[in-house]
Amino acid sequence: MRVTAYGCQAPAGPVLTRAQLFLLRELIRRDFRARFTGSVLGVVWAVLQPISLVFLYWFVFTFMIPARLPSGGGRYLEFLIAGLLPWLGINEGIIRSSTAIVDNASIVKRVPLRSELLVVVPNASALILEMAGLAIFILFLLIRGSGVGSLWVLPIALLLQFVLQVGIGLIVAGIYVFVRDLAQVLGFLLSLVFYLSPILYSGAGRFEYLFAWNPMTPLLGLFRSATLAAPLPSASSFVFLLFTVVIVFASGLTFYRGIRTSMADLI
Repeated sequence: MRVTAYGCQAPAGPVLTRAQLFLLRELIRRDFRARFTGSVLGVVWAVLQPISLVFLYWFVFTFMIPARLPSGGGRYLEFLIAGLLPWLGINEGIIRSSTAIVDNASIVKRVPLRSELLVVVPNASALILEMAGLAIFILFLLIRGSGVGSLWVLPIALLLQFVLQVGIGLIVAGIYVFVRDLAQVLGFLLSLVFYLSPILYSGAGRFEYLFAWNPMTPLLGLFRSATLAAPLPSASSFVFLLFTVVIVFASGLTFYRGIRTSMADLI
């Protein structure tokens, strides 16, 4: 045990204790319940919100805007869902990560918990909701008779996504403590990444090189391979994704731990 900059006890060493893991699990459960407290429909909103977005984008890009899309309205709906569900999880996890430390200042100062684990909580909640959405989507594909792809790829895609967004979450959580304007900038940056990722449309065409340098391209490729039997990303794309995930997570962890002792007076 050691005394942190916040005046509370925290375990030394890189390995989480059983008590720490239990506390992390309880924080995730609390976060998941708190999201829908007081809501009339409760957890049903977790399904209604992505479904409403899916059908909005499907209608706009199928009937309103001609785009470089897979042929057939039905196939485009499947293409859209397979890309939009992971993005919603990433977007929610990163946005909620940015305020995870500030919103839990009392826990950071008083509870013997590694504060970086508070960034894991919103990302874990977002991943749980995403997996529920993916389960419904796979059921939809089976009922429709479309079949599914290589489902063994799905855990790999989810793991890579989770590690990537936690790494980004650690960076934005640390920056937000010092620069509260990040909340405004982050929304714009995520919107930019959204439209530069193959979510609403395929990455082929004039700006294909931009998509090639976006790690979201091979990541979404894994999700579409798992659910829609699309071809797996190339070996080079997968290596690029893996390299990016490792670098982002290591950088996020190093950055956060480097500034952790400077955050005491600001939260």
